Amino acid sequence: MKSLGKGVAVILSFALMHAIVTVLSRWLGLSDALSLTTLTMLMAVTLCQLEKTPVVTMIIALVIVNFGGFYLGKLIGKLLHLFIENTYIRGGITTFTATVLLGFFVLLIISLLKRSKSRFIVMEINTYWILLVFTVIIVARQSLVMITSQANYAGTTTLSVIIDYTFCSVALCYLAINAVNETRKAQKANEMSNITNYSYIRLQQQVKPHFMFNNLNILNSLVIENKNQEASSFIYKLAYLYRYMIENEEESLVTIREELDFVNEYTDLMKVRFGSSFDVVNEIDEEILPNFVVPCSIQLLIENAIKHNGGTTQTPLNIRMYNTATHIVIWNNRLKKNTCEPTTHIGLNYIQKLYSDLSPKELTVESTEEEFVVKLPIIK
Repeated sequence: MKSLGKGVAVILSFALMHAIVTVLSRWLGLSDALSLTTLTMLMAVTLCQLEKTPVVTMIIALVIVNFGGFYLGKLIGKLLHLFIENTYIRGGITTFTATVLLGFFVLLIISLLKRSKSRFIVMEINTYWILLVFTVIIVARQSLVMITSQANYAGTTTLSVIIDYTFCSVALCYLAINAVNETRKAQKANEMSNITNYSYIRLQQQVKPHFMFNNLNILNSLVIENKNQEASSFIYKLAYLYRYMIENEEESLVTIREELDFVNEYTDLMKVRFGSSFDVVNEIDEEILPNFVVPCSIQLLIENAIKHNGGTTQTPLNIRMYNTATHIVIWNNRLKKNTCEPTTHIGLNYIQKLYSDLSPKELTVESTEEEFVVKLPIIK
């Protein structure tokens, strides 16, 4: 109700300004076409801003008031001419009435479009489409004016059309550019939010106590057995893992080559822990290595495979990495695990969110009783 009350106040305010401008213009002997067109468009823009409409709705409103204001004013003026001879009074009442009718019609259109929830009305619009729309309007209105050949309008046709549509086009382009920029800022903020959340998740997964406990136990065993060379290598690889994660904490993309180097170090650590019950095969083509993936995405999928599957020397957990023309595929066989941690899908969900921000290609998951497959889009 508050919004409607403000809308009515805006309409009445602009209607009064229209009437005053009309009377003053006639008193001074000036053409009121440009002033009235400008005020009408400003009213439409104000109503749209008040209702927080998208750019497409604003364009529809401006098209309505541009055509409607001209022809509605002419119609009301002809009707009032039958009853009111005074040109000042008739002009003021005509523009006041036409403005009120147009204003309420714009509010009605806005309300109907909001209720329809049409995808077209809420979609992001490109600035070039706005220019195209207004080019069509300029040509159409100029053609209509020339065809109707209104005597009292013909003298100012060229000036009015050029000036009022120049204003209209510039104003709409400004609004459209702002709308597109705001959309991009919102997308960037959403992307940064996903990156931050995913960074926290992947660090949390590596730092959580059981991960540290398992790796420190392995390291302790190597020291007790006097395997100093292996212990030193283990420490180096563990440090490398943490250094890679910290260095790429704020990065949204890394090269596939960098990610695979990280994965190799990670799988080496896991082989120390699981021995021959765990195997990873890398069949990714050399030529795609300069392309990009989300940091730690491949490693996280391998970790999930280890987390949710068992493996023995006789029936090892096999993980295979290969690529198609558009995706990197991480495949693993499914093996029953006696004690399996609950599945939250948090890590996979965040990877999916990041890829939805960074790539038009979809991340896909295929799961059966025998195998689990994730296809990560290759970003170029």
